Amino acid sequence: MAFGFPGRWTGRLTVDLAVVALPVAALAHWIRGAPVDAIIFVAVTLLLVLAELRGATSPARPLRVPGIAVAAVGLLVLAFGRDSLPVGVVISGIGLLVLNSELREPSLPLDRPVPRHAWVWAVVGVGWCGWELIAFVYEQSEGGYSTTHPTMSDLIEPMLTNRVVQAVAITAWLTAGLAMLRAVAAARRQ
Repeated sequence: MAFGFPGRWTGRLTVDLAVVALPVAALAHWIRGAPVDAIIFVAVTLLLVLAELRGATSPARPLRVPGIAVAAVGLLVLAFGRDSLPVGVVISGIGLLVLNSELREPSLPLDRPVPRHAWVWAVVGVGWCGWELIAFVYEQSEGGYSTTHPTMSDLIEPMLTNRVVQAVAITAWLTAGLAMLRAVAAARRQ
């Protein structure tokens, strides 16, 4: 949905938040010394924009993932840990499947109005990103971890040392992601 909805007040096409957020995330990764992560974020941004400009190639079938597959990923994390090669391969595969789904049918039709309560999620998303950006910049200026203004990862990381918590977290993360994909697929069918 790189160029998904016409603007409500201007009638002009607006740019999707992801097309702005992904390059900003890439810049943050570059600054923190993770160039591979930055390159991945830039590549995904370019792929989404190119897919949007190209348009849908064929009607995409909804991505159906059985609940047992999500549970299997949770068990994989439980067995190997979240930073293991098997988990990395599986998560990368899931990401590539979702990216392929988005590339095949990139956005909602342009004649649809912006959803009525979309601004609520936009405020939550922009607020969270603002918090992370301010906390990240503050931590960099202080030379590392900050107890007075930590990033979200600094707050969550201590909880994720336990494999059971890791497995529950990744299962919840995948379930939420699949719910969002199903909601988008349902909106495309209407």
